[in-house]
Amino acid sequence: MQTSTLLQLLQEMSVYRRNRLRRFLQSPYHNQREDVLALFEYIDQHIEGDWAPLSKAPAFQKVYPGQAYDERQLRYLMSFLMKNLEQFLITEQLKEEEIVAQRLLLQAYRDAAGPKSFQKALRRARQLQEQAERAEFFYHDRFAIEREEYLFRAGRKRDAPSQLPHLNAALDEAFLISRLKQSCLLSAHQAVFREEEEGSGLLALLMGFLEDSTFLDNPLLAAYYYYLKAVEDPEEVAYYQALKELILPESLPPEERRPLFLLAINYGIRQFNDGQDGYLQELFELYRTGLAEGLLLPEGRLSRFAFKNITAIGLRLRQFEWTERFIGEYQQYLPPRHCENYVHYCLSKLRFEQGRLGEAMERLRQVEYEDLFLSIDAKIMLMKIYFEQQEHDALDSFLKSFERFLRRHKELTYHRENYFNIIYFTRKLLEVNPFDKEARAALRREVEETPTLTERGWLLERV
Repeated sequence: MQTSTLLQLLQEMSVYRRNRLRRFLQSPYHNQREDVLALFEYIDQHIEGDWAPLSKAPAFQKVYPGQAYDERQLRYLMSFLMKNLEQFLITEQLKEEEIVAQRLLLQAYRDAAGPKSFQKALRRARQLQEQAERAEFFYHDRFAIEREEYLFRAGRKRDAPSQLPHLNAALDEAFLISRLKQSCLLSAHQAVFREEEEGSGLLALLMGFLEDSTFLDNPLLAAYYYYLKAVEDPEEVAYYQALKELILPESLPPEERRPLFLLAINYGIRQFNDGQDGYLQELFELYRTGLAEGLLLPEGRLSRFAFKNITAIGLRLRQFEWTERFIGEYQQYLPPRHCENYVHYCLSKLRFEQGRLGEAMERLRQVEYEDLFLSIDAKIMLMKIYFEQQEHDALDSFLKSFERFLRRHKELTYHRENYFNIIYFTRKLLEVNPFDKEARAALRREVEETPTLTERGWLLERV
């Protein structure tokens, strides 16, 4: 019982929300079973404290005193409570999503009410819709409302088809925004893991259609369009600049601005990893803007990946004091489960760059590697420490094990190429004759000309 979805959902609820659920269960319209309410009361009594009483037999005896324990009956009771809980959550969500509730009311009036009631509800739905922010589902809501009016008129007025062009235009805009947004999210995912887009031929047709279309007058649609164009043709800087102009001002709703901001950061990271070093300062400014405006702190939380990336970029720019302040100030926003791990890792990286290798190694020993990329980054730092301490035998053995580790993780895409390049050039550093100027110059040229190499600066310094 303690591992059930029912208990987990109730535990995650606030006291205020559980009190509302109690009133919901007390209403005979929603629930006519007293044992369902009794089970909820028993769970609620213990949910915040010791879970020991929340076992099947004690719960059954509390609800059905004097009856022999029947596990099947208890499972049915928990199922009834779970269904009531789900209905409660739907009801609560409808109260928050007033436009959705109004659309459902329109549908009910269309089937069972007269024109006067429907028109009144239609005016209210349009009023709510126009007050909403121009985020993705604004356009879907607009189409849904227009469609309800068309269906209402189709059964009563002969001129209903005259509304179809307007209805189709609303559908086109809603579809295009959602289709481009999903393709942007998949593109960002493809940068890390191997995923092929189904229907990529359709996307190519849509992008060609939009190139000279008035749909690009919509800033939200245009932002997703320019991100995809920037990924498709990274050498054309104008696409990235157009994306930046759309997301930096307050021209988009926060709900959409945040994912677009993250996409711009994702694009900058990809470009930097592909050897475009000029994007480093660009990323630093994007991250600082995102922190200052709260775009990187949804619900008061900072992603552990953003925390690590910001630290890495600050250190690459030799912003040691700023980076130390950042770690100190923003660690409180990390998810509690990951806070200690990522703070140890980021401080170890800072101490390494400051030349305090012993402290860096000590911090690394305190990191537990649950995340693939954190594990890889820690390995790279350990590799550097071995090199700096001239422990060449240990480093050679480490590089072999690192290479085997990467070969096992075939889900990595361009990251694998980068990491293999780092291993390759670190071996070259070990092998090159330090007194052979020509060999060192050739190695320098090779490092400079290799496009995918995130540790280029460190390697060039060692050459």
